[in-house]
Amino acid sequence: MDCPKWILGGLCLISLVDGATVIQLLAGMKLESDFEYVLLMKNRNFSLSAEVWNGTSLTKDVMDEVQVSVLQLNENRSYFLHNTISRRLVSLVFMRDAKLEEHRGLLTALVANLRHMTTSRVIFLVQSEASTDFLYELFRDCWRKKLLNVIVIFQDFETSSSFYSYSHFPILQIEERIFETSLQLLHIFPDRLRNFHGYQMPVILGGTAPRMIAYRNKKGDVVYDGTVGHFMTAFQQKYNVKFVQPLQAKNPLDFAPSIQTVGAVRNESVEISISLTYPTIPPFGFSYPYEQMNWCVMLPVEADVPPFEYYTRVFELTAFLLTLGILVIISCLLASALRLHGYATNISEFLLHDSCLRGVLGQSFVEVFRAPTLVRGIYLEICVLGILITAWYNSYFSSYVTSAPKQPAFRKYDDILASNLKVVAWKPEYAELVGRLLQFRKYESMFLVEPDFNRYLALRDTLDTRYGYMITTNRWVLINEQQKVFSRPLFRKRDDFCFFNNIPFGFPLHENSVYMEPVQKLIMELAETGLYFHWMATGFSELIDAGEMHFVDLSPRREFRAMQIQDLQYVWYGYAFMVVLSSLVWLLESLVHKLKSKTIFPRHFMHRNKK
Repeated sequence: MDCPKWILGGLCLISLVDGATVIQLLAGMKLESDFEYVLLMKNRNFSLSAEVWNGTSLTKDVMDEVQVSVLQLNENRSYFLHNTISRRLVSLVFMRDAKLEEHRGLLTALVANLRHMTTSRVIFLVQSEASTDFLYELFRDCWRKKLLNVIVIFQDFETSSSFYSYSHFPILQIEERIFETSLQLLHIFPDRLRNFHGYQMPVILGGTAPRMIAYRNKKGDVVYDGTVGHFMTAFQQKYNVKFVQPLQAKNPLDFAPSIQTVGAVRNESVEISISLTYPTIPPFGFSYPYEQMNWCVMLPVEADVPPFEYYTRVFELTAFLLTLGILVIISCLLASALRLHGYATNISEFLLHDSCLRGVLGQSFVEVFRAPTLVRGIYLEICVLGILITAWYNSYFSSYVTSAPKQPAFRKYDDILASNLKVVAWKPEYAELVGRLLQFRKYESMFLVEPDFNRYLALRDTLDTRYGYMITTNRWVLINEQQKVFSRPLFRKRDDFCFFNNIPFGFPLHENSVYMEPVQKLIMELAETGLYFHWMATGFSELIDAGEMHFVDLSPRREFRAMQIQDLQYVWYGYAFMVVLSSLVWLLESLVHKLKSKTIFPRHFMHRNKK
């Protein structure tokens, strides 16, 4: 019976040979690629016949002659064998007839047992005559259930040695071949995943730069660059496959967020999502990690200290106290030396001598006439100290004017919270953060949550220093390259401000996908050759080619600025304080003098009257 929907190909009728047995077929398969287990499945109400495939003793023959372990199950039993049994497994599935509807439960149980191992080898033993309609229906169902390496033998196998297999690349094709034990070059299970023969694979694209950089070149063709875009090109070239997008937007340069593309894979609208996202727990339905990512906070570089604070920042408190202590010590030495040599001194000069204070400030001071050698030495010490302190202060102050010091850096999340700096985060990512790390809920007011993905990207790409941003490692590589064009950097990323480290990002695809192995193999090869890191480093230049970035200095220009009145704020504060203090002292002296004059005058007047 002919069927127009499939092609009968690969007809390898090499020669008329004697019949073969199932044991010989298994032995040939073991020589081709070793296996350790045989899974034997049949309906519970089906008994094997000794007349067909030597069914009554087949299990014993497999263990004795092929020397592997045998596991027997029916359609009512299924286990997650991947966790307990090696992937080197061959499944034998017995069917009583060529009526596929009666064996749906058996096929479902088979797929459940082969979860994560659906590309392992499967042999269907059908106790009926060969039927092309049955083969087409069975192979089409196997493809839907992700069973790729499948062969079918009928009850005449021991006389005809014919077995049937299929390939879905580029379209469904059924192959009939002859098994001969003396033919060593015959591959019973050829590697179907080395060449897809131009198969059109439905995919969905997603993500943002620098993972996916899409633009039109000068010819008007859509170009996909970035780490994911290059992976897509490499996969198509290596495996001779063509990606098609059944869910493509009207504008081929617009993509959905990576998280939203997972749904298209789960409902089997596409085979694979060409976009990276973090896996679920357990990580079923995702490829091997293509990217190891840290999720951190990118904070603005600390702002410059206001000019009016230069005067106070030159001296730290410890340095100021040390200098004041030295002044007191020298003042005490100078006063003691002067009194020792007969000069008049006040008690206050032992605490802070006028000549010592003036000398340290770089002002002139009066030296005693014919000062002794000891006093002159102290005067010289005062002059040297004044020169050192003046030079120290001026050099620090000059450096502050030419290169302003920075505000103190944030040391912990509480510092960010206290600074009122808002950290911009996309709502799904923020929900993931507070959902997994409950201890960060106390920092909810620190975040500016943006629900719209495009608005979030637009705000992040402005590099507005009024905000901090949640950023990934690969994006930071791009921004760091961009900041090399700036006269001074605007942002920096610190490893101690990372919420998550080493997050594995992979491609979403069906957990039993036949493409899991090719995808993982290519990921390994790209990591081994260093191409992934090369593509990450060239992301900035590719974004320039795409017109999304430019060689523009976004940092504020440092221009000449004349001194302003507010720059002397602390100087005016000090001046005002001394004016107020001196006024109070003057008022106090005037009050004391007035009180004394009132007390003395009446006594003198009464004394004159008595005379």
